[in-house]
Amino acid sequence: MTPTMRRGLVAAGVLAFAAVAAGVGIGHALWAEPDYYAPTDAADLPAGGDNDLIRLGWGIITDTARHIGKDAEDPALRYAGNDLACANCHLDAGLKPFAAPFVSTATSYPMMVDDRVLTLTERINGCMTRSMNGRPLPEDGREMAAMLAYMRYVGRDAPEGVRVAGMGLKPLSPAAEPPNAGRGEAVYAADCARCHGAAGEGNRKAPPGIGWAIPPLWGDSAFNDSAGMAHIETAAAFVRANMPRGVSSEAPMLSEQEAWDVAAFVTAKPRPKGPPRDARD
Repeated sequence: MTPTMRRGLVAAGVLAFAAVAAGVGIGHALWAEPDYYAPTDAADLPAGGDNDLIRLGWGIITDTARHIGKDAEDPALRYAGNDLACANCHLDAGLKPFAAPFVSTATSYPMMVDDRVLTLTERINGCMTRSMNGRPLPEDGREMAAMLAYMRYVGRDAPEGVRVAGMGLKPLSPAAEPPNAGRGEAVYAADCARCHGAAGEGNRKAPPGIGWAIPPLWGDSAFNDSAGMAHIETAAAFVRANMPRGVSSEAPMLSEQEAWDVAAFVTAKPRPKGPPRDARD
């Protein structure tokens, strides 16, 4: 083989490699997953059509007390029995990973739970009677339609029937030592009381706001004892990945044991009595 032929083969190989590399790069760009948790502000959607319903859903989730709380502006819409907000647990209006987000909620319901079909409206109304300590929303009402529209909006890129990474809460390993409310009280005093109050009383919004700037964790104004957050496993997982506000599951502040302990302390506190939990809840 002459030198010229060898140079031609080398050049062809380089071009082939470049073509393959470019193809791989293009393929990755085409098939890369979207950022399901990218910030989005439904309040900025143009007026009209479905956008009005989406904006109302966003408003109900972020400012629940004003729309459907016990002190709601319209007495006919006072479905909740407290002034908590959906976004107190579904942080960042349902867009924070491992803070019970909404990004693939609409695409994963209805789902089978204990051999029974659970619809998304049933799931929402489970929260209404437990976390909100109130009564169910009418399934054919505008408020329910708005919440569903918002969940579909934030999950518009989510694959059908799949819960994307970051959904739900990030489970903790079993506690190294049995969760201890006494130790948890010390954690609460050091890291939680400055926001939620020494007696778990929370902090009301300044007038004319309705509801809570910081939610109460126990007492008559808190979620009832049937709520998920009243159970130590749920509370510990939520606290570890999200509290104090600003931490993430990748960079938590509390150790797993501290999360278990403070959850033991908070969930042992008195709160309203809730309805029996249905197997589908």
